[in-house]
Amino acid sequence: MSKARVAVVAVLFLVPWVFLIGVGSYHLWSTGWLFWVWWPLFLCFGLSYYLAYRWTRGKGVLPDTAPPPPNYWTDRDKAAWEFVLVKAKGYEKVGTEQLADPRHYTNIALDLAEKVSGVYAPGGATPIDHLTIPEILACAELAAADLNELVQKYLPGSHMLRVRDFKRARQAADWYKTGQNLYWAGATLFNPVEVGIRWVASRYALGSLFDRLQGNVLLWVHTAYIHQLGHYLVEMNSGRLKVGVKRYRELMAAHQAPPVQSDVVAPEGAAPAEAAPAAPAAPSPPPPTTARTGIAVLGPVKAGKSSLVNALLGQQAATVDTLPVPHVGVRYNLTISGTSPVTVLDTAGYGQEGANEAEFAAATKASQEADLILFVTPATNPGRRADVDLLDRLRAWFAERPQLKLPPVVAVVNQIDLLSPKAEWAPPYNWMTGTRPKEANIRDCVAAVREQLGPRVIDVVPVCARGGDAFGIAEGLVPAVAAQLDDARGAAVLRAFHAEAQADQWKKVGAQVLEGGKKAFGILWENLKK
Repeated sequence: MSKARVAVVAVLFLVPWVFLIGVGSYHLWSTGWLFWVWWPLFLCFGLSYYLAYRWTRGKGVLPDTAPPPPNYWTDRDKAAWEFVLVKAKGYEKVGTEQLADPRHYTNIALDLAEKVSGVYAPGGATPIDHLTIPEILACAELAAADLNELVQKYLPGSHMLRVRDFKRARQAADWYKTGQNLYWAGATLFNPVEVGIRWVASRYALGSLFDRLQGNVLLWVHTAYIHQLGHYLVEMNSGRLKVGVKRYRELMAAHQAPPVQSDVVAPEGAAPAEAAPAAPAAPSPPPPTTARTGIAVLGPVKAGKSSLVNALLGQQAATVDTLPVPHVGVRYNLTISGTSPVTVLDTAGYGQEGANEAEFAAATKASQEADLILFVTPATNPGRRADVDLLDRLRAWFAERPQLKLPPVVAVVNQIDLLSPKAEWAPPYNWMTGTRPKEANIRDCVAAVREQLGPRVIDVVPVCARGGDAFGIAEGLVPAVAAQLDDARGAAVLRAFHAEAQADQWKKVGAQVLEGGKKAFGILWENLKK
């Protein structure tokens, strides 16, 4: 729609309102109600100005442009994001001249790219030395797409106004201010007192209010640019944009919160759960609609890991020598009530002296493929030095691979039925606040495990997984697992990006060489025909 047609529509829309205002004012004046109506209207105007003044003092009136760090971001990603936030907060005011200058955006992008890149590749000559061209193009495309969505959603008329229209609007505003100043200067000659009051009200009331509102909008656009660019600079330097824009969006969509399932744990007497096939040597990325949450069950031997898996499955079918994943354990598929489908990997465990190299390799393999770790420890075990050592070694292993993230760890204190008094086992138990001897001992055991494992775990859940006497599975463990699924999906996102970036690299090179050769041969053939 042309500007002339927009003006016609605007005039036709405003004429009825102007007419009603004029007729209403005349009617109020002729009936003597103008004085009594004026004061409530004036108070409303004053209140609206006061609220507008308060709400335009900051950016709070506008939508926040800083996306929270995704749950899959590592500590290195979060450290780089801090540079982005500092950069955005460094601008308290932005003028139209800066927004209209392309070099301003370029300077910000180069400076921010250098700071973010320094976190991932310190000492680099330039901020893009360690990057590929497709990664850089993907970063620019994703940042531009998100910023375009923000502008089209929150800036009215942005899809109609061209750059030259914004420049003309700024010139028109300058001309308006010049003409307004000339008007005040001329009007002062005839009525200096009244004009002076009106000038003060216009200059320091409405004028400053609109200036602040304009400044907030400009700063919001500028901040949104920095936040969106910085977000994808983090994604780019982390290596997650190697997969390309299309695949990046597919992987992100695949690991969003899935629809809640109404299925429950398999009831007693149900058919045995189907065991998943062994993991391939180089797993391919999960399909966007069939991704499962992976749970690795770690812990020492005789801690009741298989019994715990049995309790989760709802039947006695889990054994360590059935359909094994080589050098790791057994994998089973199940559905926990109110959550997405889950894959449980039951590992063989380690001895009391701690995990040897083969057992630690199995633990790292299971953890790398998992989204959540259930660390099973027996309630009657007085010392947990081997458990602490294994968790510390896992944290160190993941720390050396900052492109991955250690899944959240939930400690499961199993075999609480063996706590004193052993002869007493009459669940359910209110172990948090109960006063029975068994309840008090369970509470003390959980406190001891929490103190021994410390920040290595995010939760401690007591259970009894013994067949026929199970307790704490549905009441405690299932809710604890469900509460951590959001962080679990974060680990899955990183694993999927890492697998995608490492898969078929030489195949991609071959395809590129083939396509480049075809193009070169086509150009040569065309030249030979001339």
